[in-house]
Amino acid sequence: MKTWERACIFAVRIGARLQVIYNVYLQRCAFTKVLYETQNQQAVMDEKDESILQALERNARLSSRVIAERVGLPISTVHRRIRKLEQDGIIKSYRAIIDYEKTKRPIGAYLFINIAETVPLNVRIPKEKIIDKILKYKEVQELADVQGANFDLVIKARFVTLKALSAFIEEFRKIEGIEELFSAIITEEVL
Repeated sequence: MKTWERACIFAVRIGARLQVIYNVYLQRCAFTKVLYETQNQQAVMDEKDESILQALERNARLSSRVIAERVGLPISTVHRRIRKLEQDGIIKSYRAIIDYEKTKRPIGAYLFINIAETVPLNVRIPKEKIIDKILKYKEVQELADVQGANFDLVIKARFVTLKALSAFIEEFRKIEGIEELFSAIITEEVL
């Protein structure tokens, strides 16, 4: 079992206490394979569903026929299972893997953000308001609310130039409620 699968299962078991974090995770992550909870009933998937998801994760353009051959099920069964995974919200979308070096946004960066407990005048700004502000920027590709690290949020963003990245970071530093911001430039994207 992969580490992120364990994290998903852990989040599902905790339930309501982590519902806000879990909702942000489900809405913004690029993963297509997610365990979720609907009205206190956990989605049930078997090994065949997992095999179908793994095939789609590697190549979302595979036909039902090719997937059926790989997982050992009839084509109609694979097609029905994929539709059910989509309807249940387990498969949220299909995405292209882009070689950004060949686009107008070749610069990628991760931004690690610490949220201030309070801002001047001892006013607390809810994390959701900060997240809403962050998501308005077109440069932001992904946002994750994280626990157990030295920061609260992780953002993946793309830029035209390093100068644009620098300007973006300076603009982010002005957002009320952001205490610290660290960045790391992506030198190579393996997957």
